[in-house]
Amino acid sequence: MFLLLCFLVLLIPSTTAREFPWVIIDKHQVIFLPEEHTSREDHHFQLEIIKTLHFRGHKFFIAMEMFQQPFQRVLDEYVDCRIEEEELLRRTEYFQRWGYDPAMYRSIWRFAKERGIRMVAINISSELVQRIRREGLEKVRDESLPNPIIEYTERERRELQKVLASHPKVEEKSFFDVQNAWDNGMAYAINKLLDRHPDYKVVVLVGRGHAQDYSTGIPRRLKVLRPQASIKILRREDFQKDFLFSMDFSGDSSSASSTKEPNCRP
Repeated sequence: MFLLLCFLVLLIPSTTAREFPWVIIDKHQVIFLPEEHTSREDHHFQLEIIKTLHFRGHKFFIAMEMFQQPFQRVLDEYVDCRIEEEELLRRTEYFQRWGYDPAMYRSIWRFAKERGIRMVAINISSELVQRIRREGLEKVRDESLPNPIIEYTERERRELQKVLASHPKVEEKSFFDVQNAWDNGMAYAINKLLDRHPDYKVVVLVGRGHAQDYSTGIPRRLKVLRPQASIKILRREDFQKDFLFSMDFSGDSSSASSTKEPNCRP
């Protein structure tokens, strides 16, 4: 396997400016994997990055927009093999609070459970969102939001105005407040996670609108909260043709990590 990889690397033109994914994930601490929630290709790409991190021996968390912060204990119980998937979905109120087909994410959380990789709920609660809509973000203080709130840049406002134009019945201030609360809350959750575990990496699974680039959304707010953070956004379309992701890491016995006994079977 090692000789084959070396041979394939030699076939790549030396003038290529793009680094391979395993080089990128080795040197960055926070790796955003933005998704279209209904894209099977995006979720397969996320799983391959997660497998690559695991089989390269990295310590990391999977930070997920799909679960809300008050339900962290349920995610821990699932990864610790104390509950099954049906119980995970029921007790996190997945269908009420997220709603997308769980089959899109199943292979990711099953791999996390099998390998004992902690999943972290980073989304703010629906109850907090409703409170922000009623009172306004400027009046709300909550342990899941930074204080002070990181405000929008002018560029972010312009981009959101374009989105809002396609939803004419949505009240503008409420729309801006909630979007900002989501980005602030998730960035704050990631920052607190790194405070507690500075020697870990964090893989972040969020919608593309939350991580379009480094000067908007969660990445910008995380950089404000944690200037020293090394952040990388990996998009599937930038790497989908690389030979790395056609390889089956689940059977790779060349890594010491891959020979470890599974945490449990999903």
